[in-house]
Amino acid sequence: MHGTTISAIGYECGDLRPVSDLAGTTTADISPLVTEIVHFRESRREIWDLAAAAAERTLATAARPDLVLYVSENDPDSTGSLARILDRLGLNDVEHLALSGQDCGNLVPAVRVASDALAAGRCERVLLLLADRAEGRDRIMASGLSVFSDGAAACLLSGGPEPAGPRLRVEATGGRTAVRLADPEADPAEQGLLSTVRLASETVTALLGTLGRTRADFRYAILPNYRPAAQKFLLAAMRMPPDKLLLGPVTELGHCFSADLLITLHRLAAEGALDPGDRLLLATGGPYSWSALAVEYTHDGPAPRR
Repeated sequence: MHGTTISAIGYECGDLRPVSDLAGTTTADISPLVTEIVHFRESRREIWDLAAAAAERTLATAARPDLVLYVSENDPDSTGSLARILDRLGLNDVEHLALSGQDCGNLVPAVRVASDALAAGRCERVLLLLADRAEGRDRIMASGLSVFSDGAAACLLSGGPEPAGPRLRVEATGGRTAVRLADPEADPAEQGLLSTVRLASETVTALLGTLGRTRADFRYAILPNYRPAAQKFLLAAMRMPPDKLLLGPVTELGHCFSADLLITLHRLAAEGALDPGDRLLLATGGPYSWSALAVEYTHDGPAPRR
């Protein structure tokens, strides 16, 4: 991962709606979500349109990419969407690829794919797009973790000079996978929770071993926009001290699938919550996986724009 930098983050989200609006759509008790998440984002725009809008914000300050990676778990036609996105951005002749498979945990694997391509010299700049809408699925996440929001994030990954502004130098990535088939005699929620705890602990331990660092070397740990109570539980599973948790704009964004962490990082930088030199541990997971990304925050130039 040496030399890979994330910069020029842009994002696009749906309209703000109160979580209380979902009361008639589920039999689950949403009272904890109403108080801890408060709002979610809803959009009627196509997923590719959200992605293209986020990309336009990124490309307003970034150089032309020579590889585009499109990540969406809910887009039913990623091939057609990529064509529309590239045409709208004027990147019709740029190499492109669609990635998915880890649901909300797609960010770190996508960064790894981009970093490998950069390191191999196959490209110099990668435009990464992550976009999703709930698209008919239940907006209440399993176990009441959060509420799904519609949104997209884009960023530039490069190994050379980057645009002025906030940047994240990638130090290492790590992950663990444990695919499990449904056990009819076990509580699926409990089964998934136990697996997540183990994977989270193993992922962070292995990542620290690769870096030769300790948990104390990271100023903050940043997780997806789950309920704060759930984030604290996952932080404990990662065996990180409670004072390391830095909450993103949970109450106004909800959980934007795999775009979540990039949006949160942009917002935290814009709010001045991060200082140059801060080491951050970003972590997220899918149904059968957990992954982590170690980065160093740097900044040069004007404050970030949405």
